[in-house]
Amino acid sequence: MLKTVVRVLIAAFLAMSGLVLATSAPAFACKCQASDIEQQVKDVDIVFVAKVDGITEVGRKFEYALTATRSYQGTVDRETSVSSSQATAACGLGELEVGSDYVFLVTGDSPPYAASSCDGSGPASPGRMEKVEAALGAGTAIEPPAPPAPTMTKVEGAEPATVSRLAAPGGALVLVGFLGLLVVGRVARR
Repeated sequence: MLKTVVRVLIAAFLAMSGLVLATSAPAFACKCQASDIEQQVKDVDIVFVAKVDGITEVGRKFEYALTATRSYQGTVDRETSVSSSQATAACGLGELEVGSDYVFLVTGDSPPYAASSCDGSGPASPGRMEKVEAALGAGTAIEPPAPPAPTMTKVEGAEPATVSRLAAPGGALVLVGFLGLLVVGRVARR
């Protein structure tokens, strides 16, 4: 009888722990409602393509330093940043490849913008770019800022050289050349 009770208790324990594991497992998976690009662009503030310049860990998130090259929706600076969960199981973008181009569908009104895999952000593959351009058009190129205009800065206390000071070295060379000709002429007469 004791063995039967122990077996029932062990079976109940295993059944309960299996139930706990079975119910907690989906909490770790990313749950996105599959939606088309038209719906995704309605749910975000800005859509742009950028090259990943660097990645920094900030708590449980990655912050991506980006150089934006083309904007499809909203306004984004050429140098910007996006933040996303490190865990792809939490719908984060994970560790993106530095130097590669990605299309970002982000929310927020200032960097770092928020992105997730549910929003449609991902590699700028030809297929994904076709879908984005079909929904939003060709987009606008984000040009690098123009270099600053050159400015003249006067050096304090510096005055331009006078004509006589500029002509002095040339005059000295003419005098040395003339004296050299005189010496060569006298040596030739002897």
